[in-house]
Amino acid sequence: MKKKSKLITFMLSFIPGLGHIYLELIPRGLVFLTATGFVFAMSMLFSIVNFFNAPLPLIAVPVIWLAALVDSFVLVDKINRRALEPTGLDAGDSPVDLTGEFIFENRKILALVFSVIPGAGHMYLGLMEKGLNLMAGFFLTLYLNDFLHLSFLLMFAPLLWFYSVFDVLHKFSDPVIEEKQKVFFTELWKDHQMADNWAKVAGIVLIALGGIMIFDKIVMPQIGLWLSEQIKEYLRTGIIALLFIGGGIKLLMGSKVKAAPNITGMAKIPANEAAEPNIEEQKEKF
Repeated sequence: MKKKSKLITFMLSFIPGLGHIYLELIPRGLVFLTATGFVFAMSMLFSIVNFFNAPLPLIAVPVIWLAALVDSFVLVDKINRRALEPTGLDAGDSPVDLTGEFIFENRKILALVFSVIPGAGHMYLGLMEKGLNLMAGFFLTLYLNDFLHLSFLLMFAPLLWFYSVFDVLHKFSDPVIEEKQKVFFTELWKDHQMADNWAKVAGIVLIALGGIMIFDKIVMPQIGLWLSEQIKEYLRTGIIALLFIGGGIKLLMGSKVKAAPNITGMAKIPANEAAEPNIEEQKEKF
């Protein structure tokens, strides 16, 4: 393989992936092209469904472009060095095959790109349960923020997004860690004791959200016919705040309830052990 031009590599790298294709690393170039296309496709989807005023996934484009540019410059140096190494063949026929070295890195790049949507990167890695939970939590946060006009819910969206990205990176650095961790909410429901507590919390949250929906979408439009917009906004904020305060007080009161202590101070003895006489003690009596 002949030496490659850094200038041509730099010019082609303005479109992520073309520089790698010029370096004859077609699979790696297609990874960057696919990643860029995926980000633009998700931006169009977000614009169509009107999730945000500005397409959020486009923030990943500069990151992908910079990563592709730096990566192509590192690779062109490596190719040029290997092309000059003595191999017993002609300089033009010297084999420089780097494709096999980047299979792991290609999967890592794709997983990070899919992580632009929380949960999609985990699904790409085969972690379906965790990916589904993250994706459901992310889109539920966006839906509730848009439908209920509760802007404080939007703070959970970047938390889920950053958690998804860095958790995917962590899975690549230590794949065995997944066996030691619980899978988000699904494992909590398998533990009966925790499932009861979480079921109560989830029930309170669902009741509160249902009440907020009825109040915001049915009651407030009717009240707005007689009240000014400012008073209506005060009323909406006050009632929603009271609902959350009441829910918090309920949770605090419930957490103070503890199990009754063991009054006798004696450990429970299984029935089969209690029924059997102590043979050694009987022998000592005789």
